[in-house]
Order: sequence, then C-alpha cells, then structure tokens
Amino acid sequence: MSASLRKMLRQKPLNKITVTDIAEDCGVSRITFYYHFKDIYDLIEWTLNDSAAQVLETCRNDNSGEQTFLAILRTLQENKRELTNLLRSTRQEDVEHYLYKIIHSVLEQSLAEQAPNLEAAPEDRAFVLDFYTYASAGVLLAWIRKGMVTDPQVLVKQLLSLVTVEDISHALERLRQARAKRGAPT
Repeated sequence: MSASLRKMLRQKPLNKITVTDIAEDCGVSRITFYYHFKDIYDLIEWTLNDSAAQVLETCRNDNSGEQTFLAILRTLQENKRELTNLLRSTRQEDVEHYLYKIIHSVLEQSLAEQAPNLEAAPEDRAFVLDFYTYASAGVLLAWIRKGMVTDPQVLVKQLLSLVTVEDISHALERLRQARAKRGAPT
C-alpha cells in the first residue's frame, strides 16, 4: 500500500488520491486497507516513518556527518515529486516531522560520538538539539520548496559550517553557565 501511495504521489497531488485508488492499485479491498490504516494520512505517516528508518539505518554505520547529510539530501531528491506533492497538501507537517526525526537522530548520534563526556542538563540538551534540528529542517524545507536546485554537496557544506558538534557543545556550555548564575541545578 505504501508503494502504491508513493507511485501515485509521483503522478498527482495527495488531494487527488483516494483509499479506493490505493486499494485497487495494490489489489486489496478497502476493508483490507482500513484493517491496516485508519486513513490515507495514517498510511503517509507510516510511509515516512519507514523511509526515515531506512535512511537512518543506511547512515548509521557512517561516522561522517557530511556523508550522512549528503545521503539524506540525495534521498530527498530521489523522492522530489512525492515530497513536493505532500508539501502542497494539508499534511505538510508529516514531511516536517519526517525531516525533524532524521536530523534530530543524526545530530544526537553525532553529539554522542564526538562529545561523549559532555555534561548537560537533560532539558538543556533537548532544547539545543531542538534548536539546531529545527534550523536545519527549516533550511531543508526551503530547499525542497524552491525545487532542490542547490547542489546537495553545496547545501551540506553550508549546513555543516553552521551546525557543528562544537557549536552544540558551546551552546550547552552557555546554558550550563546561565543556570549556574541563576543558581539552578546544572
């Protein structure tokens, strides 16, 4: 069903795709569709989560942040038509969540590997990772909306010049110092 949805998204926008279209395309009944998914949006969420898991698994063995981000951008380019049609739908937050999930995981893994002894309050760590994740996801969403014309290697170099483990570490240290000044637990 996911493959049928993706195939249709390459051809038309989401608002033109029905459960009946998907069921007929993959040779199952509407009842079978609803046995697995509550609606098309549930299938979209499952599809994006599955795609994110595949991208992260592919990148997990690669210790290079640059190669990981490049693989992510290339995957996005390969699915350009699908993503564009999803972003034009009323469920663009699914694409945003998909990007957030991937980027957050990559940043968290990079921080754990490159700064394993970094001490930070859990809420500070979560805040800083969210900040850099949302900034990066925003850049990628703009890139998608503008037709992905910037070369992925150029965009990755730009992103990684702004989002480094050192920057994240410094931000966490500044928050730790601010907590100490306020007398809050660090």
